Amino acid sequence: MFGRKIVVAAIVLYAAVMGCVITASESPTASSSSSQSSPPTTQPPVTNLVQVANLRPFCGFAMQLQRVDWVEEYKKTIDDMAADGADTVSLVVDARQENAESTEMYVDMRKTMTVPQLADIIGHAKSKGMRVILMPIVLLDNPARETEWRGTLEPTDWHRWFDNYRDMIEHYARIAQSNGVDVLVVGSELVSSEASEHVDEWIQTIQEVRNMYKGQLTYSSNWDRYERVPFWKYLDFVGMNSYWTLGQDRNVSVDQINQSWAGIQSKMFKFLSQVHKPVILLEAGWCSLSNAAKDSWDYTQDQLPADNDLQKKLYESFFQSWWGKPQLAGMMLWEMHPGGDPTGKGYTPQGKPAEDVVRGWFTKPRWTIMENQ
Repeated sequence: MFGRKIVVAAIVLYAAVMGCVITASESPTASSSSSQSSPPTTQPPVTNLVQVANLRPFCGFAMQLQRVDWVEEYKKTIDDMAADGADTVSLVVDARQENAESTEMYVDMRKTMTVPQLADIIGHAKSKGMRVILMPIVLLDNPARETEWRGTLEPTDWHRWFDNYRDMIEHYARIAQSNGVDVLVVGSELVSSEASEHVDEWIQTIQEVRNMYKGQLTYSSNWDRYERVPFWKYLDFVGMNSYWTLGQDRNVSVDQINQSWAGIQSKMFKFLSQVHKPVILLEAGWCSLSNAAKDSWDYTQDQLPADNDLQKKLYESFFQSWWGKPQLAGMMLWEMHPGGDPTGKGYTPQGKPAEDVVRGWFTKPRWTIMENQ
């Protein structure tokens, strides 16, 4: 069981790297190209999709939980989200593997919430009347190459990797079920695992999760390849991050950004009508950097000047373009974290002009979501 692996891995990890500090990125990872795959022609019938009557769109923030000594700080940040009008928090938790070729998965107990700690944070969000999305992600502790990330996994044994992955995701599924989590994300940006030869592994994973978790399920795909994910029919929502190019430089106007969104939506909404599901944008956000419109996924260019005005324009256009669209089941803004970063260049809008934009829109009435057909 994954729980026993946690204990063993923690002991080994402490013995091996006591005193070392591993810092996981707070921000999204760049897209990795992959050849287009087609799902197999024969698949079992879809069962156990979860319909929620009068479902309201999920409007909130993502928050990464990577400090076990920050439980109270995370709860205070949830209070800040609620004060901005958010009705949902997406809690991003992690499991780790050594590098892209690894088949084993573990957690770093210096950074990963215990079950009681995670339950405490979920319960606090619920006490504020907020819904909870739980999104486990895979992090690489020691990538063999700079280009390795969870989107480029190439384990030596895919079947063994999926067996370990199922142990991990079922660990979080049990937590989600026992604590009333509203949506569980069964995977995030695992691009290489989305190939058609692995679709049966994903179907098995989703079915096993549904056996223990009775809420709604989604998967977080990359913005540039959501059409290639072969298992949407087994999930309740199409999920994705949203790091499209929306302009070529910092001088792009809100109207020009709106035009970019219109083109993106035209293609996406056609796809959504074909799979008969609405979309949740599980990561929607922009750094306070002058490249945020062109390379919104690339937070590494921190030598560039800060640009809170561009971030504000991107947020304003996002809300103008997406608010009220029936195809949109939710938006999780990337991100909030304890203390914010009002003078920094990161993704959080906390203490920046963009937060005023968010607060203004989150106070508006919600809309009716398209139903699965």
